[in-house]
Amino acid sequence: MGCKVIIKGRLYHKVSFAYFCVHSIVRFYNAIPSLFYTPVVNEVSFFFVVGCGHSGTTLMAAKLGNHPDVMGLGRETGVMLPGKYSLFGMSAVANEWQYFAESLGCQCVLEKTPKHIHSYDAVQKVVPNNRFVVMLRNPLDNIASLHKRFNDLDYAVTRWMMDNEEALRINAHENVMLVRYEELTRTPAEVLREVSGFLGIEYSDGMLEGRGSIYDHVRQPENMKVRQEQVAQPIRPNDGGWKKVFSREEARKILQRLGTLPEQLGYESEELLGV
Repeated sequence: MGCKVIIKGRLYHKVSFAYFCVHSIVRFYNAIPSLFYTPVVNEVSFFFVVGCGHSGTTLMAAKLGNHPDVMGLGRETGVMLPGKYSLFGMSAVANEWQYFAESLGCQCVLEKTPKHIHSYDAVQKVVPNNRFVVMLRNPLDNIASLHKRFNDLDYAVTRWMMDNEEALRINAHENVMLVRYEELTRTPAEVLREVSGFLGIEYSDGMLEGRGSIYDHVRQPENMKVRQEQVAQPIRPNDGGWKKVFSREEARKILQRLGTLPEQLGYESEELLGV
């Protein structure tokens, strides 16, 4: 099997040592053109919806993408992932996004890649006029959903911790807003009004009433097809799904592994367990 390591910025869990070496070489190679990048002079606003996978990022992006002033990108681009591209390349792509938004008469560009939670610092260098909407979700429900998809509990726990530690780190900035998935699904109109105000756009009833989403116009990979169908439906509360995956004892052990992080995000352990 060889040595297994974690690449934090890319969130590749337990990759081979050979892969890690290739990643390091690419990251070093991309550092060279990054010396020559120039920030985008963006007249349109750039919105990034980020967070741990399976935390409601697709739902949030789908509803914001229904706004008439927003050009939503109907796929996860990964363009801003640390080490994947140079700052020079990121800047070139962002300029193209701005060009297409202006051509469509849109005032904003919306991009959703959950792992861009780790790209906050790079985005500030490349696209100064930006806002980050960070989705949070009950850790037990979030981890259960990740575990069902990847069949790897260690990965699910590690990823939730890494992503949400980063959410706490960037939350101190004025261009970052944390949004709970539970609140979005219980009072969607109220939450979307608040998010719209933060983004500087006027709330539109079409965000909730519009049929379909930006994800209907792009061929989606297999893992996104289910999400595409889900976000096109009326929003309903979806709490407590972890009980179908974990026993109460297993849930307690998971919360122990998470330490104080859930509490720092406003999730009390006893409330999560339903005690």
